[in-house]
Amino acid sequence: MNNTNIRFLSLQDTSITSAEFPSSYNSSLLQTISLNNNKIRSINENDFLVLRNSKLKKLSIDSASISTIDQNAFALLSQLQALSLKNNQLKSCEFLSNLQFLSSIKFDGNQFTSLPSELATPKKIKTYSFIHNSITIIDESSPLYGWLKMNYTNIKIYLANNSFDCCLSIWFIRFLKTSPQFIGDSSLLTCSTPSNFAGKLLIKLNPDEMNCNGDVPSKSWWTPARIVGIVFGFIGVITISIFVLILNRRHPSRSGYTEIDDPYVNIDSSLLGGPAFPIPDENDDAFSTHTYYGGIGSIAPSEAPTHTTVEGTYAVDGSQAGGSEIHEAVVLPSFL
Repeated sequence: MNNTNIRFLSLQDTSITSAEFPSSYNSSLLQTISLNNNKIRSINENDFLVLRNSKLKKLSIDSASISTIDQNAFALLSQLQALSLKNNQLKSCEFLSNLQFLSSIKFDGNQFTSLPSELATPKKIKTYSFIHNSITIIDESSPLYGWLKMNYTNIKIYLANNSFDCCLSIWFIRFLKTSPQFIGDSSLLTCSTPSNFAGKLLIKLNPDEMNCNGDVPSKSWWTPARIVGIVFGFIGVITISIFVLILNRRHPSRSGYTEIDDPYVNIDSSLLGGPAFPIPDENDDAFSTHTYYGGIGSIAPSEAPTHTTVEGTYAVDGSQAGGSEIHEAVVLPSFL
């Protein structure tokens, strides 16, 4: 098969496991190649050897499970201008130093935790993209400091959807304010940590007012630790209250009264001037009068004179001449 006249080649979703091109592509006119959505895993030094004299300008190897790339893998692609390696498993990019004419590189969706040192000397690269990686810290040790110091122009980097620690990237926040021309998506960058800055836009933070000493209170008073403390405190109060209630029911308070064991209280009658309560006789008919003397009631057969009227019989005061005065008000039934 004559492949020399092919300008665009797509081998997407073909389940290939190697990027090595066969000799039939030697001296081809290929300008664009796509090897997306395969299981290539690694790119070796001689995979593109037969394309060394080609005019290949665009190479895309996205979503191919690539974890390693040899430092010289693309060195023979002297005219390569755009390289896309999105959604792979890359953590480094040493091969960048051997791409003399590359102007655009995309590392979106890989596993970079910091900006690689190869960016410090960009050569002809004008656009870097590290969207959706695991970059947490950008400080003065990053390649961006070199860009600022060397006064590079027309270079942009894209960094959205990374996990920035804003307290450890205060230098980068100042960089956004003084040199926004370098960051193509500066308005989209947000903090992931610490928690009091999570979700905030980096471009709107004031580095001079950021408190990163751990003294910043939580956004909400209702922290999980406090909620747990309140719940246990509430349970403790309820438990104590129930215990006190049960204890009071078993041992009621004795203040204010005297506990009586015998239902009949023995009171000294001499203190009261007579018996406290009358003792009933077997013959209840013998007690037909109630005499009240000195405020103490006693019941005994009356010896007082009586006087009979139409309404009935009543007692007459018979001791007005010197005896103790006895007040009686006894009404006898009219039939007596």
